Amino acid sequence: MFSTILIVLIGCAIGAYIRHEARENRCPWLVTAVLAVLFLALTLLKPPGQEFFAIWWAVTGGLAAGSLLYGAVTCVRRNV
Repeated sequence: MFSTILIVLIGCAIGAYIRHEARENRCPWLVTAVLAVLFLALTLLKPPGQEFFAIWWAVTGGLAAGSLLYGAVTCVRRNV
């Protein structure tokens, strides 16, 4: 359980960094959308009991969450 939380937190940090690097791009929200679609695909296609898919599911979920949180914080920060 602790290792899953650690994987997701590291994924969040990496996802926020990826979104931060994409801020100069014209569509930084596209990074978040791609990561979220990847997470959704792994969620829907994950066979039960497959450890490999579960690990990548946690990693992509963390990446998508980190990217989403960074986007939300920068949006709120820009409006304040």
